[in-house]
Amino acid sequence: MSNKVAVVCGNAKVSDFVTADCDSAIRLHQYGLEDDFRVTLGIEGLRGSMYKDVPTRLHDFLDIATYVYIADQCVKRGVNEVETFGTTWHRRFKFVVPVKDLEFWDSEATKATLQDCLSFLSDDTYEFVFTRVTDRPLFQAFLNNLNDGGELFGSPDQVMLYSGGLDSLAGVIDEAVNQKRRVLLVNHRSTQKIDKKYAVLAAQLEAKCESNPPQHMRVTVHKKKWMNAEYTQRARSFLYAALAGVVAKQIGHTSIRFYENGVISLNLPISAEVVGGKATRTTHPRVLHSFSQLLSLITGTNFVVENPFDWRTKTEVVDLIVKSGCQDLVKHSISCTHTWEMTNDHSHCGTCSQCIDRRFAIIAAKAEQFDELSNYKVDVFTQSRSTEQKVGADKTLYASYIERSNQVRKIETVAHLIRKYPELTRAIPFIRGDAGAVAQRCFDLYKKHAADVNSVVDEKLAEYKVAIRERIIAVDSMLRIVYESNLPTSFSLNDNDGGKLAPYAFRKQGYSWRFRFADGEDVHLFPAVGASYLHQLLLSPGTPRSIIEIVCGVCLSECGEYFEAKEAMDSGLSLGPNPLFKAVDKVSDWTALGEYKRQLIDLRNDQERAREENDSVKLQQCEDDIVFIAGKIREAMGVGGKLKSVADKRKNVRDAFRNNINRFIEKQIEPSSPSCASHLRTSLQFGMMSVYQPVDPIVWDLRPFGSSD
Repeated sequence: MSNKVAVVCGNAKVSDFVTADCDSAIRLHQYGLEDDFRVTLGIEGLRGSMYKDVPTRLHDFLDIATYVYIADQCVKRGVNEVETFGTTWHRRFKFVVPVKDLEFWDSEATKATLQDCLSFLSDDTYEFVFTRVTDRPLFQAFLNNLNDGGELFGSPDQVMLYSGGLDSLAGVIDEAVNQKRRVLLVNHRSTQKIDKKYAVLAAQLEAKCESNPPQHMRVTVHKKKWMNAEYTQRARSFLYAALAGVVAKQIGHTSIRFYENGVISLNLPISAEVVGGKATRTTHPRVLHSFSQLLSLITGTNFVVENPFDWRTKTEVVDLIVKSGCQDLVKHSISCTHTWEMTNDHSHCGTCSQCIDRRFAIIAAKAEQFDELSNYKVDVFTQSRSTEQKVGADKTLYASYIERSNQVRKIETVAHLIRKYPELTRAIPFIRGDAGAVAQRCFDLYKKHAADVNSVVDEKLAEYKVAIRERIIAVDSMLRIVYESNLPTSFSLNDNDGGKLAPYAFRKQGYSWRFRFADGEDVHLFPAVGASYLHQLLLSPGTPRSIIEIVCGVCLSECGEYFEAKEAMDSGLSLGPNPLFKAVDKVSDWTALGEYKRQLIDLRNDQERAREENDSVKLQQCEDDIVFIAGKIREAMGVGGKLKSVADKRKNVRDAFRNNINRFIEKQIEPSSPSCASHLRTSLQFGMMSVYQPVDPIVWDLRPFGSSD
């Protein structure tokens, strides 16, 4: 995990002890001198009554949201290789923010709600220290081009977030064109390149809603070049939800709306590359629930943040636009994330995940005539990506997108879907309705989406059948990947031999394991901590591994699985004989377990720093503490028992590590494959470090199910 970064905001005066646990610091401010640390939030299109007597708490909220948004871009995530996502994708922030309503923001309830919301949204760790603000300008400092007359607004019926993409455009059309409602659109334009497109859309929407033209509240954030280190911007929606929430409160509303199709909202991973915060969570049900909780707390009302398109596919979104008579607006909408590649000739790159989603939806909805192929720099179905370094990643994305639909097509039950995509258990508890009925709707949604994708692939294969036969389609195009399964990708997308395991396989499936050795059978193995330890050693043959680090990593993984299982149980799901559900009942204190998990993350970071600084004393202390906390986690989860109080805790955990692996080999592997048990016993070496060192190397398939199939 990345080192902790202190983000010192405004004119906060920070004593050393506040940032003593941080490894670096950045300073940001919104008011005062124009220097390298200045950021400017601008809001255009408000009228006077919207900012009169803005409560200081709401002003504080916008300050906090702006600093979070900027810091998210200032601090780069780790490298992009899949193998290192677990340790380098996440970041740790400690914000020091001056506020007016110090008592409110410094309360444990407020900080816990704020941290929970942001941590899940961006997949990072957040900590807040609040101080008393001094010399802050009035709220009017945010405002540009103020419309004091207010005659254009009337009385808005709804405040909604608006990106100019197909989904949010469909939301405006449904509200303003179909239901004749007055809507106020909170809109962010990250680049001037798309201003003209927005202007055209605004004019056409106004023409279709003469009596209730949508009104636009444009938001801009000006920052320095050095602040553009990280492109993912997972915390961006936090700022715009904050802005929309503040405006809604000021005009007497208690709700705001995001419009996003349900497939993107749930955002199940399509490939190993799309993990954690890599899969954007802007409208994930848990995020919208957190936004609702936070805004309710801040405004003192029952505030609702909702997504009316929860159960629509993107194809159905396009169909809504067309059936509403607004098909001429489709070509002016912007879905592409690579706006820096936009030209006058091509508004979309054609290869990013959003462009792929858009093309499939347009074709499935029979609306190609309203979104000409010339709008795309690349035809994803037949053409090659020109940027060489992106070819491999794009091919993997294309193949994964198609393969997920193939896999979903084969899924027959709700339980099977959840076992394959356990991420659903993070969403279902936060969707209104009976958990079983919600799970069924998720199943139906993904079935519809898979049918749309597969129908488009079939249509394109038929359209280009001659080019396919003559093999004249680009080697890294989507159709070429469909019909040439032996083209190189970063990983195999299908189970070997139509679902059978590779000759040497040890793969996690849900909470259990599937195993095969040489010509042996495909065997299902029960959950066991020894299995997780063994899997870690097999991942790096010939490389000695620190037992303490393996134990630490496995404990963190187990914690995550337990919390996911608890979410599933709390939502009323029943997935059949899942052994983890029984174990979950043994956990007596979930708060303590969460704190142990946090401490373990901190200790692992301290351990890395001690190793870098060659501090052997600190390193030994970290290892002892890791062993102790790991023991407390196992004790809390009822899967291992408390570590004995011995002088050398590290020796104790080494013994437990070895015994757990040997027990797993004896009890589970040997009965089904004596030859594998013999191979492992002669290839495993235990000591201060442990290593899997086979005499004759074996290529194991160690991918977890769901990472690529």
